[in-house]
Amino acid sequence: MFPSSERFEWESVSPHENQKLSEAECWALLSGEDTGRIAFLQDGRLLVFPVNYLVHGNSVYFRTSSQSGLALLPGDLNTSFQVDSHDGERMAGWSVLVSGRANAVRDEALLTTLWGLRAAAPYGGGERNLFVGIEPTEVTGRRVQMG
Repeated sequence: MFPSSERFEWESVSPHENQKLSEAECWALLSGEDTGRIAFLQDGRLLVFPVNYLVHGNSVYFRTSSQSGLALLPGDLNTSFQVDSHDGERMAGWSVLVSGRANAVRDEALLTTLWGLRAAAPYGGGERNLFVGIEPTEVTGRRVQMG
């Protein structure tokens, strides 16, 4: 039998603290991970895909197929990119959201640099030789933990 919601109290749960992260803290956290989620609108539908990524300068880059849905959309695509981490036992974690325009990387010098950086292999099967970069317009994050 479940207790009445009017009388039930969460005695064992402490209040959470919510801390806004600075942009520098967000970039430090982004640089320490290698898997995130890219989100964009296609044909009126919000799509979210996991991608392996790398940070170079103050931009996020990932590889995709030249035939992927993202690659076939027009340039300057408005996107959001999210990375997080959590500790279930401690009920703590953080989340960073990068919003900005995504474009295929065409600059030869930048491509040479990106190919030379160590990065995890893309999740998707097949050839993933198209680098896409997100030029951030906004970088936000927060950390939550037990009070």
